[in-house]
Amino acid sequence: MQTPETPPFVNGRQVLTDGVHEALLAMLVDGTLQPGSPMRTETLAQRLQVSATPVREALARLESTGMVRRVARRGYRVAELPTREELAQLVELRIILEPANTERACRLADAELIDALADTVHAQRQAPTGPHYENFKEFLQADWAFHSLIAANTGNPFLEQAFNSFNGYMQRYRMFNDHVISDAQESSAEHAAILNAFRDASPADAAAAMRHHLENLLTRVRGQD
Repeated sequence: MQTPETPPFVNGRQVLTDGVHEALLAMLVDGTLQPGSPMRTETLAQRLQVSATPVREALARLESTGMVRRVARRGYRVAELPTREELAQLVELRIILEPANTERACRLADAELIDALADTVHAQRQAPTGPHYENFKEFLQADWAFHSLIAANTGNPFLEQAFNSFNGYMQRYRMFNDHVISDAQESSAEHAAILNAFRDASPADAAAAMRHHLENLLTRVRGQD
């Protein structure tokens, strides 16, 4: 079983890109850094008490997710929030890809993968859901880990690469009312249904459960106030 890496959080005194990335991500999700506002390397480095190098590396990573934009001769800026329709279009793309990923992964699944999927479902159910990123990041990490595990175990690295291009879907925070995850119970239950199909060694049922999950997510995105 292949397991996707989850970067650890480190405090601001450690000059490590993963920690700076996590700190900047929290500022973006919590709204400390507003859409359109500049992200000056020197200012952020001073704020986080690190050198400029890990800040630049973290900004480059965030740019790849679409949460940060680099403007010629003006440096980095916080990207505008995606519209509801843009989020819906992203979920539509996931509906095309992920049921196929799930069917392939289920055909190849071993006990280790099933146990790892079960761990993410358990973690998602136990995780707090707000009101700030620090409170709901464990939920998001478990949620994404579930889908990442499936993509990493399709036996096709190109499918995994395609899935990883959605990593900017952390912007899903747009769906949250007052930064509280509002679909926690639904998401956890839908993941559990997919897990049950893996346990039953039923690729068709697993793919159908994934499609059902993502179609429900699409409905929730489009129904956002």
